[in-house]
Amino acid sequence: MSGRAFFYQRFPPQARRSHQAAFASGAHYWQLWPKLDVRDDELKVDKCRFGAFIPGTCDLHEILRKRHIDTLIVSGTVTNCCCESTARDAMQLNYKVIFVSDSNAALSDVEHNATLNNMCALFADVMSTEEVVGALERALARSVRLDSPEQGDRNHHDKDQEA
Repeated sequence: MSGRAFFYQRFPPQARRSHQAAFASGAHYWQLWPKLDVRDDELKVDKCRFGAFIPGTCDLHEILRKRHIDTLIVSGTVTNCCCESTARDAMQLNYKVIFVSDSNAALSDVEHNATLNNMCALFADVMSTEEVVGALERALARSVRLDSPEQGDRNHHDKDQEA
């Protein structure tokens, strides 16, 4: 924790220990929501700081780059802390960022809405869950059409017609 010494100087000793413990692997606040449908074969990335792209916090940036992922959908808690920090840093690293308005949560509506305003103005596209699901479904449908043999034949045929 020596790298965080300055940040923690403003905390009383008990609050400092409690806050540091919250970021420890296995801590209550570190856990995924128990009702979240997470499969064993899905990639999980452990994060130990507010922002997921801060050096030393996790290897998310490297994982995304290796997989050629250029778009992030940000959802979680707390809207105005971890989620906002990660979204801001992602935009600065040239990711396309979607911040899900009704799938992030803060301790108050004022804090939540202030972050949504910041995201809209500067850092991300703000969409509802319904809008994100619709966009993903449309993208999947386009991908399936482009990958289908019939579409490939049509594209080849169209090029022959133009020649």
